[in-house]
Amino acid sequence: MLEVQRRVREYAHAHPEEEVIVGHGFDYAALGTEELPSAQDLDTTVYDRPVLLTSWDGHTGWGNSRFVERAQSVLGRRRRDFGGMQRDPKTRKPTGIFTESFDITALLPEFARRRSIEGLERILTAASGYGITTGFDVQVPLDSLDGYEQLRNRNALPVRIRAAIYHPPGTPKENYTAFMNAVAKAHDDWFGVGAVKLYIDGVQETGTAALLEPYANDPASRGKTVYPVSEYEAIVLDLDRRGFQVLTHACGDRGVRIALDAYEKAATVNRMLGRRHRIEHCENLSEKDLPRFAQLGIVPCMMPRHSAPELTRRWREAVGPDRTDRAFPWKRLLETGARLAFASDWPVAELNPWVGVGAAVTRLGGDGKASPLRLSLPEALRAYTLGAAYASHCETTRGSLAVGKYADLVVVAPDPFEAPPERLADTRTVATVVDARMVFADPENGPKVG
Repeated sequence: MLEVQRRVREYAHAHPEEEVIVGHGFDYAALGTEELPSAQDLDTTVYDRPVLLTSWDGHTGWGNSRFVERAQSVLGRRRRDFGGMQRDPKTRKPTGIFTESFDITALLPEFARRRSIEGLERILTAASGYGITTGFDVQVPLDSLDGYEQLRNRNALPVRIRAAIYHPPGTPKENYTAFMNAVAKAHDDWFGVGAVKLYIDGVQETGTAALLEPYANDPASRGKTVYPVSEYEAIVLDLDRRGFQVLTHACGDRGVRIALDAYEKAATVNRMLGRRHRIEHCENLSEKDLPRFAQLGIVPCMMPRHSAPELTRRWREAVGPDRTDRAFPWKRLLETGARLAFASDWPVAELNPWVGVGAAVTRLGGDGKASPLRLSLPEALRAYTLGAAYASHCETTRGSLAVGKYADLVVVAPDPFEAPPERLADTRTVATVVDARMVFADPENGPKVG
């Protein structure tokens, strides 16, 4: 923790003009304590303005007292647990920890002012540099869609974009009309909106993922759901009836089962097939639920990088060795006929898809040997390409090189099929082509653009 405090203190001193200090990517294990820190631990570094540090998984936020004050002022009469604001069980005062910090930051004007078209352009340029030709932005607040719209209207998108509108807890049904309008407004192959993103649970590291069996490091808890199950099912039923593809964040096996049950109920009641509803992460799965993805036409959208040993110490402590070895069951899902899709979960993990490909191909089990759940290189590549295209309802136009599909392609080096598996993450992009137009070329080894 001392190293984190030192870096925050130095950054704040070097940037007196910033109205709020924001940092991202702390590792739970690197804090050096079993318990999460408090607001007072950050007050010792910066006390005159809000500070928020978010964990590597993007969920947990650690704020100082000034940030807690800002969060309380903006929440007003909203639900007290909005944003996962944690409270001391004795005093009921906020501790400075937020288990869903993005719900808070979305409401703060200080954070809104940090967003810009220039920042979005930098992200998309970086994506092109990694060979990404279509990206799926899975959590876009309704009022943030205009950035993509502006770039599309200027013909300035180097990456085709699909987007899911974020549906935080407490979203009124009156907003669904605006959701529908956004779909009608952004519905082409450069920028399309047709999905809605929900959460049913959190993450294992903080005990907020919903598990079927108790946590290994907290036998009294199985985690809570973001919504009461009946409320979540009603939301899914309504969104499905309106024609939306639903994306549900579910890390724990109980969270996944709740999502599968809701999707199955929606298909039965609404009698509408082909929505290709998705479950994001699916880190822990019950053996009984594995075949249901293929049976129901549900897409497991998973992030191989999240299985990396160097990122999962606290995760493994939370679920125990048995569930760790059975987790991230990519191979088992493919064997049941599921349409597996891979994604980066950026900015939680690296934007570079080759990092994820390498993680999927070289995964180790708890015994240090090759995991039986790891994938072959062709399987991993298919999940990142055709599998991701299928999950985005665009496999007829992209995801593979075929006559009649878009001229969206990437040239890489060295040949990944000749490289050692442990070097797959080093694969570099030589050129990226979108709509037959070169949008990126390696300045040293690539062809000239234009």
